[in-house]
Amino acid sequence: MNLDDYSTSGSQIRKEDESLPDRWIKHRLNITASEVIKSLDEYRFNDAAAGIYRFIWHELCDWYLELVKPELYGKGKPEKRRAAQHTLYTVMMSSLKMLHPIMPFVTEEIWQTLVGDGTSIMVSAFPAPEDASDDPVADRQMSAIMDTITSIRNIRGEMNIAPSKKLKVAISAPDPESRAIVEIGGGYITNLANLEVLTITASGEEPKNAATGVVGSMRIYVFLEGAVDFAGEMKRLEKEMAKVDKDLAVISKKLANRDFMAKASKAVVEKEEEKFREVRENHSVLAAAMKRLQKMN
Repeated sequence: MNLDDYSTSGSQIRKEDESLPDRWIKHRLNITASEVIKSLDEYRFNDAAAGIYRFIWHELCDWYLELVKPELYGKGKPEKRRAAQHTLYTVMMSSLKMLHPIMPFVTEEIWQTLVGDGTSIMVSAFPAPEDASDDPVADRQMSAIMDTITSIRNIRGEMNIAPSKKLKVAISAPDPESRAIVEIGGGYITNLANLEVLTITASGEEPKNAATGVVGSMRIYVFLEGAVDFAGEMKRLEKEMAKVDKDLAVISKKLANRDFMAKASKAVVEKEEEKFREVRENHSVLAAAMKRLQKMN
């Protein structure tokens, strides 16, 4: 976790050295701690476990660790790296404490590895929300930045663009606040969405040969020229569509067969009906992708 050279002793972390992701993850930890305490007090252990899982997996691992990798690998200022290390360490410790009532042995083992001072996690104070970490502004800004990254990633997936392919993206943000947020988060968007070029404007017409995403009042344009082999992608989609059409015909014929419907068990019929709905949904997705590609080509 790039904490080998981190020491809990020493100078205090200055607020100005904390990045937006640092502030955001501490705010999310605050909210999670509050929810977990409430769930445990009300004996809703499943809700407590789900809340901790969501925070550790989807917020800490999926987002925070990816956002601060440049700082942790020393690509920024030393004080920014120490702030990221401090945030990661303190958030990890609090996460282990929240998880301890549910996974006592694993959390104790990790605690002994990370802390290593002979103390037990069992006698440490349970995390509690801190007013100093309450930061709804950071939460709102990071939500917009993460939604923007997710929108670009979704377009990449829908257009079958390789994750390694760098993209050119333009963001039209007529709202001054939204524009300021994506300007602040431009580096994070460029890094996590793997962009070659990111342009942020107040307005603009929808460019040709671009896939469009929407986040609030913003329009996100992913330029496809050079990123997508239109002919090759259309050929792939046609091949997939042919397979889906064949599957759809087979299942439809089976469900229209009176003998099958009369003799088959309820579970078998329901399974075929579910398969039919799934294949039909795949057909709709492929048809939409082909239509979108035809408009762009």
